[in-house]
Amino acid sequence: EEMAFKIGRAVVLHLGAKKLVVGHDARTSSDELVKQLIEGITSTGCDVTLIDETTTPLFYFCVNSFKTDGGIMVTASHNIAGVNGFKIVGPGGVSIGGDSGLKEIEQLLGAPVPEGAKKGSIDKQKLIDDYINFLIELSGIMNPVSILDPSVQGVKKMVRPDYGRMRIVADASNGVAVLELKNLFKKVNVNVIPLFWDIDGRFPNHSPDISQRTNLRHLQEKVREMQADFGVAFDGDGDRIAVVDNLGEVIWPDYILGLLYADMGQPKTVYDLRISHSIKEYITNGMESPVGYVNIKKRMQESGADLGGELSGHFFFQDLRYAESPMLVLLKLLMMVNTSKKPIAKLVDPFRKYAHSGEIRIEINEKEQAANIVEKLKQKYSDGNISEMDGITIEYPDWWFNLRASNTEPILKLVVEAETQELLERRQAKLLELIRSDFLV
Repeated sequence: EEMAFKIGRAVVLHLGAKKLVVGHDARTSSDELVKQLIEGITSTGCDVTLIDETTTPLFYFCVNSFKTDGGIMVTASHNIAGVNGFKIVGPGGVSIGGDSGLKEIEQLLGAPVPEGAKKGSIDKQKLIDDYINFLIELSGIMNPVSILDPSVQGVKKMVRPDYGRMRIVADASNGVAVLELKNLFKKVNVNVIPLFWDIDGRFPNHSPDISQRTNLRHLQEKVREMQADFGVAFDGDGDRIAVVDNLGEVIWPDYILGLLYADMGQPKTVYDLRISHSIKEYITNGMESPVGYVNIKKRMQESGADLGGELSGHFFFQDLRYAESPMLVLLKLLMMVNTSKKPIAKLVDPFRKYAHSGEIRIEINEKEQAANIVEKLKQKYSDGNISEMDGITIEYPDWWFNLRASNTEPILKLVVEAETQELLERRQAKLLELIRSDFLV
């Protein structure tokens, strides 16, 4: 908590801020951290706009709407209930990461409060209604569509689209996404079946890490039971989305990126380097990026891309100043399924070309261990095509893999893809054996 005070103060000094937005997720430890954080910020004379319990996308929206000098979101995102953290942004919601200011903030942790600073003020705001209206407008989901008039032959008339016959399951993981979901479904008429909509910072039903298949089990079962059009799940702070098709099968986020790419008229797209080759082949207008929000956003800005996506279920839009918005993805999926008159499983069928492992997590003791493992794999697979854009990626004609250390946890993340399931299983087993043998040395 003392650290929260120091971080608040250091962020103000680093940004030279006059006003910051502060929000938090539903974790039980968030309230106390927010209190100390605000103490630290206001001790420097900087004002605070407190938006209380919020999703991360809504937090970004507020930083932009209030035109503040930045903000701090108290959240550990998809991590387990017992941990917490801070997402720090500068003006325009630009993320501050390892190479873009975090080290400087760290050096300011012990800095004294400026002489003669009078205490900053605190005001409270909530913009959820504005945000959801903005997304509805942006998606065009309520725009009238032209259909043939049954009463007058050959004449078309404009009607408001009806989503009333659609049925979806929405799993909020007991997180803050429910704040957006409730507002959204008051305005868009869809039969929604709620799962875990009570906000509970202990995440009693499943971990909020929705990139792990095991945490989507409840959603899959519910979609099958209710014969829904599809299902969606959100992580702890509401900035990632996972999708389950009408048959209850998980649709990998890179396939969703493929759908968004087609729907948005094939815009320039940035994606993390681990996505399926079937999507890389499909997105003719795309470029690779190292994993991580800061990297993807930077590449999107440099290239003028409209769309960005990560294998973890983050989707970024230039229209939202490069922030992610799972609710915009949800609105676009509703429109696609409604207008195509096809089940969502059929829409992603063309992408299901190869066998993909998804993300495999391997716990390690320290970062040095990661470097040794990468070195070993480089020697073992030296005849493959090697890239070190992020961790190590090695490609062969019929299979490839990427191994990288997580940015936020002491784990390695492995992704393997091959032309057949049988080849995938063989290569994956061999890789895991090689990686794990390193722990036994």
